[in-house]
Amino acid sequence: MRSRFRSLIAVALIAAVASSCSTLTGSDLAINVEGEGYTIAEMDGLLAEYFSESDIFGTTALDTGGYGDADRARLLLNAMVRTSAVEAILARAGASVTDSDLDLYFATVPSDSPLDELSDAMRRLIAMTSPDVVLSALTRADLPSDTDLEAMYAAQPISTGLLCLRHILVATEAEADGVVALLVEGEDFAALAADLSLEGSASITGGALTGTESECLPTAQYISSFDPDFVSAAFAAPATTWSQPVETQFGWHVILNRPWSEIGQDVVAAYAGTDGALLYVDAVLNTAEVSVDSRFGRWNPSTGRIVPLG
Repeated sequence: MRSRFRSLIAVALIAAVASSCSTLTGSDLAINVEGEGYTIAEMDGLLAEYFSESDIFGTTALDTGGYGDADRARLLLNAMVRTSAVEAILARAGASVTDSDLDLYFATVPSDSPLDELSDAMRRLIAMTSPDVVLSALTRADLPSDTDLEAMYAAQPISTGLLCLRHILVATEAEADGVVALLVEGEDFAALAADLSLEGSASITGGALTGTESECLPTAQYISSFDPDFVSAAFAAPATTWSQPVETQFGWHVILNRPWSEIGQDVVAAYAGTDGALLYVDAVLNTAEVSVDSRFGRWNPSTGRIVPLG
């Protein structure tokens, strides 16, 4: 049972990862998302428990420096960041996570589970990795209206938790510079993609990167499935024009955030869907001020996780 439950917890914590950067400077919160988070004492207590409960988590004791395995520590800290984002969204509406929300997870746990041996704080953190818990809590949140979403997209597309892109892929930087020159002259992006892009489907799609039922893809899907250099460039791409050329393992890309007139209804539909509230958690983490104890690194929105400093 312990081995099976340890695997389930690891999967839950990993799933919680996949969702402006700064480090802790003079704050009482070691994890801080828009004023919600964990104090240094709370964070250190959870880390100490995480590393001491080797039978449950598969970890080893903290080293004498108190930091333990930094990569494994960041796994737990990522879950804290995501939980803090949920609580920040709720705080805007004067709401919070309730026992009824948490029970949606605890009701699925066997009565003889090792979870019962953990502290209330750790049990709560694990429960907060459950989408059912988060969706239940966020029924009391103020999610963006259609008008809000349009304004958010116009200011910074990733603030919606979605990317609605076209791109042109060419072999060399010189070719990419040539594409930009043609765009400056007024050439249509989709037409250029159809004519010039090395992507196999570009002649049909005009370089659009779409889902099966939407013109947009969640930023979490980009993080988990696309080349990291492309994702970083897509996150930084201007809201109203094309990006400068960016190199990935596949070649050189020019990236365009599509206009609201093309994709607005898809963004609105995504938020009206069953998982719209989860999408908003990613949206907040893409753009919010997220502070992390610098012993462990910094929050990187384009990877959806804490990364080492440097």
